[in-house]
Amino acid sequence: MANTYPFEHIRAQPQEFALFKKVLPSISVAMPEFFRTMEIANKSIQQKNMFGNPLGIRQDLGFENALKVLLIACFNDGLLTDRDTAIKAIDIFRLLTLKWYAFGHKLDSCLYFGYFAYSCHAHAAALFNGHLKQSEFLAGGAKGRLHEPDIAQLLAPTHSNAWYKTSTGLGDKLHPIAIADADITKTGLPRPGYQVHFRHSNLFDLRAPTFIETDQVETPLIRDAKVIVSCPTCHQKCRGNLFKQIEITCPGCKTTWKQFTS
Repeated sequence: MANTYPFEHIRAQPQEFALFKKVLPSISVAMPEFFRTMEIANKSIQQKNMFGNPLGIRQDLGFENALKVLLIACFNDGLLTDRDTAIKAIDIFRLLTLKWYAFGHKLDSCLYFGYFAYSCHAHAAALFNGHLKQSEFLAGGAKGRLHEPDIAQLLAPTHSNAWYKTSTGLGDKLHPIAIADADITKTGLPRPGYQVHFRHSNLFDLRAPTFIETDQVETPLIRDAKVIVSCPTCHQKCRGNLFKQIEITCPGCKTTWKQFTS
């Protein structure tokens, strides 16, 4: 596995931990055990069986128990409601894992969640589907979504919905995220897009979504040494000189972004 991961530099502000405990009290209690079991589980997948395969995501049953406890905590604190899907729950867990890591907790735990959420996505979705309704019931019934202003600060989006295609992969126009072609699988109907799995590089970038819709990805139009791309904010067509990396400012909304063209 790689020595450095794309999200390793992320650190929370000192005051954020106190705010996290205040706004998300049940989750704050559940996160330490969740991270502990993921650290143990990460050691198990580093060990190989006689066929060279990981020893198994289900080897550590403590992880599943900790996941269920954290799901209940998410219902109790209003991060999940009974209308949420497994994909939504996985994304919330991804954000919580990143934030808890930013508070100074173990990298190994994040790597296991990356393996679980990306490389074993089908299994993760099935596991969440199986536990969501049960957890919602155990949490005491459906509750409204928590709309505390502080949540936007604590669990801010780590990627945009504006992606671009290059000859080597996909890039996020508004965030420094690049995903190689070997780490994604293009899907067709009923849900056309790109499934992110990181199975080639194992560089689990927890800032990235597990799935990118086709209509969120733009292929730049190159013509006469010029490149034509859409603004990630207002979608106006913008033109710039063709270089390997370009920086464009939208003439309409003044959004500035960088992207590679090859």
